[in-house]
Amino acid sequence: MSAPLASFNVKLIPNVPHPIDSDFGVKITLASVDPERMSEGSYACLRMLKDDFDEEFDEDFDSDDEEQENDDEEEEDAEEDEEEEDEDVEDDEDQEIHDEEDEDDDEEGEYVVCTLTDKQFQQSLDLFVSADKETVFLVATGEAPIYVSGYYVDTFGDDYSDEDEDDEDDSEDEYDLTPDEDEILEEGDFDIEDLEDDENVQEKIKELIAEDEKKSNKRSIADVEAEEAEAEEAEEEPKLTKKQKKAAAAAAKKEADEKAAAAKKQAEEKAAAAKKEVKFNKELEGPSKPKVTTKTLAGGVVVEDRTVGKGPAAKSGSKVGVRYIGKLKNGSIFDKNTSGKPFNFNLGKGEVIKGWDIGVVGMAVGGERRIVIPAPFAYGKKKLPGIPANSELTFDVKLVSLK
Repeated sequence: MSAPLASFNVKLIPNVPHPIDSDFGVKITLASVDPERMSEGSYACLRMLKDDFDEEFDEDFDSDDEEQENDDEEEEDAEEDEEEEDEDVEDDEDQEIHDEEDEDDDEEGEYVVCTLTDKQFQQSLDLFVSADKETVFLVATGEAPIYVSGYYVDTFGDDYSDEDEDDEDDSEDEYDLTPDEDEILEEGDFDIEDLEDDENVQEKIKELIAEDEKKSNKRSIADVEAEEAEAEEAEEEPKLTKKQKKAAAAAAKKEADEKAAAAKKQAEEKAAAAKKEVKFNKELEGPSKPKVTTKTLAGGVVVEDRTVGKGPAAKSGSKVGVRYIGKLKNGSIFDKNTSGKPFNFNLGKGEVIKGWDIGVVGMAVGGERRIVIPAPFAYGKKKLPGIPANSELTFDVKLVSLK
């Protein structure tokens, strides 16, 4: 088949036939559907319809010839009764019409190519529609359009390619692999005239065999001599006694132990230096900060006091002003108030989410607290910009005013 000429792509709307009547052949390689158009249990079926219009034309032409023959027969049999002739002609015409209808039924065909479902969105195909008398229709049935892909091919180039292959076969048959007489002379030092006698040919063959054996013997002798030389070198190496071997092993063990001890000492020195550096840094930093306390309040709200404030503590009914940073569980920030006017609200009045009314209670001015609020005491199943539904929220809160 010739190389592809261009791509073939068509969208088949359900129950709308699409004809393929190109002057070139079409190779169909894939049928697919849009997954978003396929609901559970839905399907789309690709069908192919064939209809040969040229053959119908030929059949009409043949039926005209048959009618002409019947007319000739009527003239020759003019002596017969006219009524019987008319009945015979009508019977023949009816039979021809029935035959044509039967042939049309055979020529027209509907074929199911593939069926795509909500679980199989595409199917590889290997269909070829030639540019001949046939007119082929592609039809999609079902609940979604079908996308058919492939490419056009030039079917007229096949004849020329066959001729070229025949020429190549002929040329291969005519090619003679037998060497010329001159080529034989170049490879040897003998004259072709000296080998005209059978005995001379046999003698020359023996000479060639003897030369090959001589060369192979030379190579094998060289290999043997090399092996003998290696063996002699091995024998010349001094052999160690058991005492010498034992002393060498002890020396090797001693050297390995010394290296291991040196490596251990170096590691201990590094560890001591690192410990000393940590101690020095702690002395520079001064006394350590108090340990963060964590509490679990009503509804599973968790609070951690990072810095304890001074003065009276906030309680239900207090008006507080805060700075805060709001984060999701993955650490991404969705809201914050770190500059400008603080966020003010009345504690315990339902002006904020429940987690804040619970978590801010007990803070004093200057205090910093982390409040971890489960989804039911935050926004629950509501989805807000930057906050997915059922999200656990974390707030770092600093109390800046209390009334």
